Amino acid sequence: MTFLYDLAALWPKPKNNFKALARLSILLMLSAYLFIHRAVAQSRSDSAAGVEVTEVSPIFMGEKVPDEFWTQEHLFYSAGDTIRGTLEQFKGKLLILDFWATWCGACRTGFAKLDKFTQQYPDDVVFVLVNPLQYKDSFEKIDQCYKNVLPKIGGTSLPSIIFDEKLIAQFPHRLIPNYVWISKNGFIRAFTGGGGLVQDIIDYHIDKQNL
Repeated sequence: MTFLYDLAALWPKPKNNFKALARLSILLMLSAYLFIHRAVAQSRSDSAAGVEVTEVSPIFMGEKVPDEFWTQEHLFYSAGDTIRGTLEQFKGKLLILDFWATWCGACRTGFAKLDKFTQQYPDDVVFVLVNPLQYKDSFEKIDQCYKNVLPKIGGTSLPSIIFDEKLIAQFPHRLIPNYVWISKNGFIRAFTGGGGLVQDIIDYHIDKQNL
């Protein structure tokens, strides 16, 4: 009522305008303070309740991946089931992330080459497939791809992260297949498409691993 009274007082009684404006200013300042205070208190209570808000930032060429890149948890497809794991098990090798989808023919046909390089460089290179949630692949489609398609063309031994939301945010892109090259020291060395995955380039990056 006080707020409305002061607002009304501005018009019928011009001589009271200054006092009414002063009171309105004070009321507005108090309202803003209470709003901010409640927002901060709510944020603190959410944190105390275990609600964690995380922001994922893109990682660019030449940058080193943050420590949490290796320890953040992912869901991996595993022989018709899923397991949770991290990329830490692949640390110390040339790690190449391959973003793919079951509906991407170019992605699937490239798996044979990944199999070949995995066998050729068992101690130096590891390929990890990444199937982001936004590609709208279901577990059933991924499972059928591994069981019915890949045995014919290659790639059944390749580990795949599924329903990913973190890596796609760290390495945004438009086209697939999309390869992210990460050195054994954790630096982003290249982003390439399907045509960039050739033996000479792999040899080059293995030779430059300490840089």
